[in-house]
Amino acid sequence: MSAKSDIITVREGKGSFLVYSPQKYKDPAWAPVFYNPRMKCSRDISSSIIQAYARLLGKESLVVVDALSATGIRGIRYLLENTAVSKVILNDLNPRAVEIIRENVEINNVSDSVEIRNEDAVRLLASLRGIDIVDIDPFGSPAEFIDPAIRSLKHKGMLCVTATDLPPLLGKFPKTCLRKYFAKSILTEFSRELAVRIMIYFVAREAAKLRRTAVPVFSFYHSHHIRTCFIVLRRETHYSGLIDSIGFVWYNPSSLDRKAVKLLDFRLAGNEWLIGGPLWISNLASQKMVETVLEIYRERKQNMDLCKNGEKIVSLMLSENEMPPFYFTTEKLAGTYSLKEMTTEETIEKLVNAGFRASPTHFEPKGFKTDANINDIVAILRTA
Repeated sequence: MSAKSDIITVREGKGSFLVYSPQKYKDPAWAPVFYNPRMKCSRDISSSIIQAYARLLGKESLVVVDALSATGIRGIRYLLENTAVSKVILNDLNPRAVEIIRENVEINNVSDSVEIRNEDAVRLLASLRGIDIVDIDPFGSPAEFIDPAIRSLKHKGMLCVTATDLPPLLGKFPKTCLRKYFAKSILTEFSRELAVRIMIYFVAREAAKLRRTAVPVFSFYHSHHIRTCFIVLRRETHYSGLIDSIGFVWYNPSSLDRKAVKLLDFRLAGNEWLIGGPLWISNLASQKMVETVLEIYRERKQNMDLCKNGEKIVSLMLSENEMPPFYFTTEKLAGTYSLKEMTTEETIEKLVNAGFRASPTHFEPKGFKTDANINDIVAILRTA
């Protein structure tokens, strides 16, 4: 392997891993084999999701495919940290990545439970069937991998997807978003949530094409990426609420009003409204899954060096999951309506005292969700 002097050992979760030193490269993408230490928190949460999936569905002897493995950290951690995982297929098209994967497999003594492949991820997934869990963690868009990933899964298998191509999803390049995900993104103060909802819609749409149903069970935004996990059912009749869960967002940038409009209720809006979608308008996760992930994360932090922010993310997800979609921000409200900006906590307290539901959101420190409409919110904050 070339550039041996650039390789260091890092400890993450229950494993030790050889990686190309992030300090030697201006951007992780420039390294011979991709490794981003900022994604540790996402990997911490994702490993807990694997355990939660096994616990809730009573699964054992799980076969996991890490289709774009790079250093192999994610897949090896799944094996080391989850007793229900019996085999992991680690794959990467980059020969240098395969070399470092082999070394990391040896270092962590998991050779008997790992199959290493050096293939195009789409072709690999297209050749597989009956897989329990497929993890898609690309550098950029996951769009091209979703169809073969869904085909490879068994009934009630789990698909986990990462997207780092956020500018199109956040509304900065709506035409690119339309081309990749068949949805129009719009630039708003709650664009991070819209990005997640567009991704869920896209995966649900890809599954529906195959007469399958992808049910979102865990979805979050963190550190310039989004992560969504689904239980995939092999018959579309398992989720009769699919059509009611897809719709559009109407957003008025002047008043900050926003509405979730069901697909079957769609009609043309007035000129004051921006329209985004189609996108997912139901809950972003299964409440039971989030509860179980939080429980497992708290158990693990007793003897593992987990990201402190991970527990906060999952805890906030639990509080916001059953709230109406599309968070508000204190900063945007104050600027638009010439209000004194309150803290998120103060704003939530006032809304709750006025009889509304309200919660913070993991998407944005200054964000909150509520069932109050924009007129009620402004009226309550003006009395402060």
